[in-house]
Amino acid sequence: MKIAVLAVGKPKDRRIASLIEEYLIRIQPRGLVSLECIPDGTGTSEVRVEREGQEILKRFRPRDRVILLREDGKESDSTEFARMLAREMETAPGRIVLLIGGPWGVSKSIQQRADDSLSLSRMTFTHEMCLLFLAEQLYRAFSILQGAGYHH
Repeated sequence: MKIAVLAVGKPKDRRIASLIEEYLIRIQPRGLVSLECIPDGTGTSEVRVEREGQEILKRFRPRDRVILLREDGKESDSTEFARMLAREMETAPGRIVLLIGGPWGVSKSIQQRADDSLSLSRMTFTHEMCLLFLAEQLYRAFSILQGAGYHH
């Protein structure tokens, strides 16, 4: 079962991009988690959200299990997140897609397509930081599931 991280916008800070890549490379088995960045939309916030939504929908496959990252999504600690991922990997008929929307949020069509939601925090972070935190938590989750020493 593959996990796809789909994010609107590409990290602009090379240091953050490097850390994201480092965490994703550490996940074993290699290639289990992929990252795809969708270009930011242009225009007014409403137009951007709709354009980004159309582009996101093109990337989904019919059998994907889509989990939207949102401030008001379900909260969990790292161990609960690891267990949730393990459950999803056993039961999802297709990929697990973890979606980070753009700065103006996501379109109604994306909200309706999402199967679940997840919150990294109730605080607001830049999209680069959300992507970094998600990459680290994915690495931590797989370390927990494999009994590695990263998570104490």
